[in-house]
Formats: sequence, structure tokens, C-alpha cells
Amino acid sequence: MRKIPSLLLLSLLAFHANAAEFSQPGRHYDEQGVYQGRMDTNGRMYDRSGRYIGRKDANGRHYDSQGRYTGREDTSGRRYDNQGRYLGRKDTNGHRYDSQGRYTGREDASGRRYDSQGRYRGRTSR
Repeated sequence: MRKIPSLLLLSLLAFHANAAEFSQPGRHYDEQGVYQGRMDTNGRMYDRSGRYIGRKDANGRHYDSQGRYTGREDTSGRRYDNQGRYLGRKDTNGHRYDSQGRYTGREDASGRRYDSQGRYRGRTSR
């Protein structure tokens, strides 16, 4: 698995539909079970080394470690980048769709993530 620099990690993880996303509190793991980082109950996000990489506020807005706005997720699961462009959505059943409405995967009630082909892609432990 390719490692991503911490500065970019927040926006990529928070908004890429197939990536381990730090949109909810807990410890996040990839498909091999490798710890990727965590989000605490106050929305602060940390990479696997424990470095602060950003936060999610109570209104679903995401910020990087420098406090720069990187995007948001609204209450219905729609995601937008920092320019307001629609990136996709996650429905109430955990199914994810990209900006074109294509199915990209799902997350089950236990926090396990799967891609559009049903392959296991990681998990969040709550």
C-alpha cells in the first residue's frame, strides 16, 4: 500500500469514497489490518505516528492541521471539497457513491469497509 504524506492525508481520507475515512471517531485500519490513524470524539484526527493531521467540526466541516478548510459533509451524507464541488455521498445504509452517482462501496454497521466489487478494504473500531 502506498503511504500518503500527512498533510494530504486529511482531505484524501475524509473525502475519497474508497479510502479509509476519518469521518467518525475510532481507530482506522486498512485491508491488511495495518493501523492508519484515529479520530477522537472531539473530531481531532491523528495519523499512524500520532501526529495531528486535522479535525472535523460539529457541522461536518473538515480542516487540515494548519486550520485550512478542506471540505465538508452535510447531514445527509453528501460531500463537498473546499471549493464547494460535489464529491459524492454515503447513504444511511453505508453505501457510497461518487459525484457521478456510481456505486463505490459500502461500510457495514460494524465499521468494515468494502469496495464496489465487495472486496474488504479496512475497518474502523469504535
